[in-house]
Amino acid sequence: MNMNRRIVLHATIVALSLLVIGFAAAQTQHGPTPAAPATTAAEPGKRVGDPYPLDTCPITAKKLGTMGDPVTKVYDGREVRFCCPACPPKFEKDQAANLAKIDGKIIKDQAALYPLKTSLVTGKDLPVKPYEFVYGNRLIRLGAEGEKADFIKDATKHLAALDKAVVEQQGKDYPLKTCPVSKEELGGDMGKPVDMVVAGRLVRLCCKGCKEDVEKDPAKFIALVDEARKAKDPKAARPDADHDKKDEGK
Repeated sequence: MNMNRRIVLHATIVALSLLVIGFAAAQTQHGPTPAAPATTAAEPGKRVGDPYPLDTCPITAKKLGTMGDPVTKVYDGREVRFCCPACPPKFEKDQAANLAKIDGKIIKDQAALYPLKTSLVTGKDLPVKPYEFVYGNRLIRLGAEGEKADFIKDATKHLAALDKAVVEQQGKDYPLKTCPVSKEELGGDMGKPVDMVVAGRLVRLCCKGCKEDVEKDPAKFIALVDEARKAKDPKAARPDADHDKKDEGK
């Protein structure tokens, strides 16, 4: 092999080596395209569970709607409604304590209506004093605090099971014959009623279109169902009565 051919061959080998080294460096620097991050159960600003079920502002205790349209905020998936724009900043100054106050009201309100005597997570019988907490504005009862993490991992499934239990229990003796939104007869021309669960109450509607009205003002329709139950059965006048008696006995 003459000198010129050796020089050309050597140059070619060097060039190819540089290309391989450059390509490897680029791969190391940039790496593979990362996978999209998994979405969490409570996306920012997105509600989880029920709309705010109370009819008063958690800061002023004023009736919602008396100061104009309520202001709605979502905190880690939890919806809260206020009487005016001045209240959310006050609420957020001590958010944990204020949410705890709402939890206390929700537990007291929904306790007597709770449909299950077993844990949503384990299926085992609840103890005399179950572990109670509020998730998505709903009372949840478990056998022990240690079950909470498992509940949250599959909250959608467990909430659906709770809703099903509410419908089965309250549907047997549902007090209304008409849709509380449209006043149409249930099961009439609109077909099979649509069941919706809010604040532990079954609200039976004539069609899916009426759900939006319940979402806008849940407290109004909760009150309508409670009044109908009261008229049908005076013992059901106060859903939280049994819970109060337990508190008095402590």
